[in-house]
Amino acid sequence: MATLVRGLCKACLFIGLFLVSMRFIHTYPLPMTTQQQQRLIEISSVFGVQDTEGFYLSVVAIANVLIASIEYRLITKTWRRYREKRKPHRLS
Repeated sequence: MATLVRGLCKACLFIGLFLVSMRFIHTYPLPMTTQQQQRLIEISSVFGVQDTEGFYLSVVAIANVLIASIEYRLITKTWRRYREKRKPHRLS
């Protein structure tokens, strides 16, 4: 049961990090400049994608997953180090 709860907590942490990154890593609240739009069209045409809007959203979603993964890894490593430092040292 503890393993299930631990797994759910880890999944919730990752989902939370992903949602935070989705909220703050994009340019849609600010309108894209004409130069940015032209670059987006050029890049999507290189990849053979007709829907530039969908291409942009896909790239942003992939970037957010990568960022959330890096954040998750850093948090778990930091937590592991913290727990190791707090372990009482037993004398044998």
